Amino acid sequence: MGLVDVTVLAAVEGAAQALPISASGHAAAARLWLRVAEGDAWVGAAQALGAALALTLAVRQRLSRAFGEGARALARPSLFRASPPARDAARLALGAAASLIVAAALRSHAAPWRDAPLAVGLGLLATGAALASTALAPRRDGRDEADAPSLAGTIAAGAAHGVAALPGASRVGAALVVLLWLGVRPARAVELALAISIPALLASGLAEARAFHGPAPGAGAVTSSLLAAFLSAAAAAAALHFLAERRRTGALSLWVVPLGLAMVAYARALPGLV
Repeated sequence: MGLVDVTVLAAVEGAAQALPISASGHAAAARLWLRVAEGDAWVGAAQALGAALALTLAVRQRLSRAFGEGARALARPSLFRASPPARDAARLALGAAASLIVAAALRSHAAPWRDAPLAVGLGLLATGAALASTALAPRRDGRDEADAPSLAGTIAAGAAHGVAALPGASRVGAALVVLLWLGVRPARAVELALAISIPALLASGLAEARAFHGPAPGAGAVTSSLLAAFLSAAAAAAALHFLAERRRTGALSLWVVPLGLAMVAYARALPGLV
């Protein structure tokens, strides 16, 4: 790919990693028009790293408190009951672990369908329907710091996050939808969904880099990918906070559903690509 194509693809994927609109679905759609060349695994690793850095920046305050209190709680386990940040640390660890385990179990099954337009389209339609359903989710108002899911609820959100490694699904979106339906305050739900995504992105970037054995692309392509993914993911995370606080995350289905229909139509027009 040319440098412009690399930058555009990185920006799209970075935004789709932070917004619940399916990074895998947008990547598959982009690959229909952008030719993937040797060395793109390194570009993919840079995109994942850039997005992970942006999400870390977006939830840095909660992560900082959670890591600090979580480290203290390892020496004083009673803090896991008494300290909200320590409980956050436990939730994040459990949610991320559930996501990574489920995604690893599904990886071999999902890989053959990664670029299949029909599979991607159906996944996008399911994602759009899930987002639209959040308009009916129970509402809890207030700014109570204890407004968070139970440990079981966090594991459920993490498992949904892992299942969303399937083509056309959104990992942030799956966790966010589960958390909203559990009655978690939208701003808290967004922070938890984004935080759970960070280990998954780092694991994805590492897997991309380790699996590639060809010549690496130029430093310009890698740098452009990392920077574009970082900037777009940072902007998208801020936009998701804005939408969630106004309970408008369901509006994103107006983008995801038409894209899913377009992918399904593409698959029907070219049955050999199903």
